Amino acid sequence: MTPIIDAHHHLWEPGDGRYPWMQAAAPKFMGDTRPVCRPYRIEDLCAEAERGTGLRLAGSVHLQCGRNPARPAEETAWVQAQADRRGLPVAIVGHANLADPALDALLDAHAASAGFRGVRQMLNWHDSDERLRLCDRGDYLRDAQWQAGFARLGARGLSFDLQVNPWQLPAAYAVASAHPDTVVVINHAGLPFADEAARRAWRTGMAALGGLPQVHVKFSGLGMVDPGWTAASVQPLFDTLLECFGPHRMMFGSNFPIDRLYRRYAEVYAHYAALCAHLDAHARNALFHANARRVYRIDTPSSTAA
Repeated sequence: MTPIIDAHHHLWEPGDGRYPWMQAAAPKFMGDTRPVCRPYRIEDLCAEAERGTGLRLAGSVHLQCGRNPARPAEETAWVQAQADRRGLPVAIVGHANLADPALDALLDAHAASAGFRGVRQMLNWHDSDERLRLCDRGDYLRDAQWQAGFARLGARGLSFDLQVNPWQLPAAYAVASAHPDTVVVINHAGLPFADEAARRAWRTGMAALGGLPQVHVKFSGLGMVDPGWTAASVQPLFDTLLECFGPHRMMFGSNFPIDRLYRRYAEVYAHYAALCAHLDAHARNALFHANARRVYRIDTPSSTAA
């Protein structure tokens, strides 16, 4: 079986007021998420990844999803326990508000879990469209205290998973270029929304960020911007990112269970295989396995082909 590292997924166990976003009636740009707002544990991920796919899940990268917003390190500890029970090597990206005066104490709490590797603070913002807001304010990337927190990630050897809308990419570039010691991983291919203005901003922003050697990108979450996507429909997006970042600063992720709204796990990875079929075995291995293993420092044997 082909070994992969799923570079972007979630686990959750709703109940007792966990995950407040699951209770919210406000529309989200990814559509109605209610069908996937039920328990999704490590066993569920492994089963979907390996059942009839020809894939072997050799490791994974878990992204925070708001289990308890007031105590985000609890989510990191819960995910670590899930991975330990299964014996799956995991990197955990936990939540932190980088403008929080108590940031160092929170990072220490996250670090009590062996798999903790970095932080994601979702920064998606739109001034008038609430569907395109996933945070409480739109100026974090320009805030001096937030930027000081961002710099502390690099000092601790932690990465930052960047999730913004395309029109926010210039501000993200300014932060990343000012802090070259902090590794950045752009989530969900930079969210290339289909309208032409957003797509122009995406192309310009991703080209600029691709010029920074510490910046990487995940090809993931395509269903959130194009529910009916196929390898053929997103090949131009993939090729653009390949030109900007090269095959050794890109990685594939499922975004499950969110992207289960749109298709099965096997279909996602079949499309990924088609996208990179023209690349050599070394580049394909980098996309499916080696890049995530290196960037997130996942302790799993490397593979030789993908």
